[in-house]
Amino acid sequence: METSLTGAVQLWIPTALVCAAVAVAVRRRQRAPGLLRASSMAALACIAFLNAVTTWFLGLAQPGLDIEESCVSRTGSFDDTWNAAHYLESQRLFPLHAKCGATVDLVPAWVNPTIVVLLLLSGGCLCAAAFLTVRGFARRRVPGPTGARLPGTSA
Repeated sequence: METSLTGAVQLWIPTALVCAAVAVAVRRRQRAPGLLRASSMAALACIAFLNAVTTWFLGLAQPGLDIEESCVSRTGSFDDTWNAAHYLESQRLFPLHAKCGATVDLVPAWVNPTIVVLLLLSGGCLCAAAFLTVRGFARRRVPGPTGARLPGTSA
């Protein structure tokens, strides 16, 4: 059960629709234009995370249900002794591997680095959203340059 380009695009369509809905919802709620808003950063974090999960599912689906059958149909060979010695390596959730032998991996080489980059981007956007939220809150709490007091404070 190899994931073809058509299958990958079909798997990414729901992710793209959810990402577009998040982006549109955030954009409508913003009062002022600009990307450096806490809500924009949170939306970008969600979008990067959804794409990381989709990439992980694509990598997980590459070998299909039976690794031996997939290896034989795609590469023509399957090394039983190597697979018996390294079976647990192909059963981990990350990094994704489905090796037919010492040199052939059914999971494309771009999958694991893409997942890492997207998760780092998601974490960075979340940190930026938290920073922008705290900075905005701190700016609202500081009195203006004229020494005016905030409403509700005593003199």
